[in-house]
Amino acid sequence: MAQGRSGIWRNEKRHGTQSNHKRFSVLSKSRRAFDWASWVLLKTESQVLQKSTLIQPLWGGYGELLRLKLGGGSMSTVVLKRVVPPSGVGETVSDGRKRRSYVVEQNWYGHWAPRCGEGCRVARCLGLKQVDGGSLLLLEDLEGAGFHPSRPPRPEHIKAGLHWLAHFHSRFMGEHPEGLWEQGNYWHLDTRAEEWKCMPSGPLKYNATLLDRRLKAARFQTLLHGDAKPANFCWHGNGTAAAVDFQYVGGGCGIRDVAYFLDSCLGDSGCESQADEWLNFYLSTLCQALRCDGHAIAPLDLEKEWRELFPVAWADFCRFEQGWGRPTPLGRYSQRQVDLALDRI
Repeated sequence: MAQGRSGIWRNEKRHGTQSNHKRFSVLSKSRRAFDWASWVLLKTESQVLQKSTLIQPLWGGYGELLRLKLGGGSMSTVVLKRVVPPSGVGETVSDGRKRRSYVVEQNWYGHWAPRCGEGCRVARCLGLKQVDGGSLLLLEDLEGAGFHPSRPPRPEHIKAGLHWLAHFHSRFMGEHPEGLWEQGNYWHLDTRAEEWKCMPSGPLKYNATLLDRRLKAARFQTLLHGDAKPANFCWHGNGTAAAVDFQYVGGGCGIRDVAYFLDSCLGDSGCESQADEWLNFYLSTLCQALRCDGHAIAPLDLEKEWRELFPVAWADFCRFEQGWGRPTPLGRYSQRQVDLALDRI
């Protein structure tokens, strides 16, 4: 593959005819970048990389998420997650967690994602590659399939997100998370000892281990998305959702995803008036999905357990928040859930 005068990367065997496009700057800085561009063209069966657009940098300076415009093939755009861990970072708990999260995500897209159906839509994986201490993850562009982000989420988005979670949790009910996090979600206690130490003294801190154990001991376990906030969902005009960012996917009680999603969508005040209704919708949808997926479990038994664990999951996330940032007083809804949780452990 060669770079033409216009700065466009072309496949030497199938020369494109377009010109005067923006230079493909991010992937054309070195010999290594040349290989990345060649790999993208090979995986997409395209002739030319016309343009790159930064969607967002990865958290903590670990790389970038790019939208690539293609020419001469069947796909007009794809998304590339380019992971390049920063140099000079010491062996910290945080760095180890981030590095492993990208390995987990590649395992997810390589082995698990193809099992997701339309009820829990994810981007199709086009290629995976380990390179120079980092990795490349090439994905279908969900925007090209009609899925778009929306901030803040409207009621129809909340409904679609909960529908996605219900079908995702049903699809992977009872699965062992091989190659993923043994315990999904980015805030679970085993990896957040530093945050626990920073928590203010009180019942929530003293009972953190009991909350964690209660969730781990749940009879019904599935895969968790692990970071199910609205920013990690895209929405379609037909009322469906698709999810992205699977760095913290792993085993666990699915109600943890639901508590985090509702908190992220509604906040404490919104949950005061709406959380019960949305929880009912999620559990009803989950029971239907379990029947459709043919699971040999009693849906009502699962519903009873996860409904009882909802305050525990909520309190567990409050535990993380109270140690991660500057502690602030809990809102009325959150305090009520914490009190319920402490009564149930």
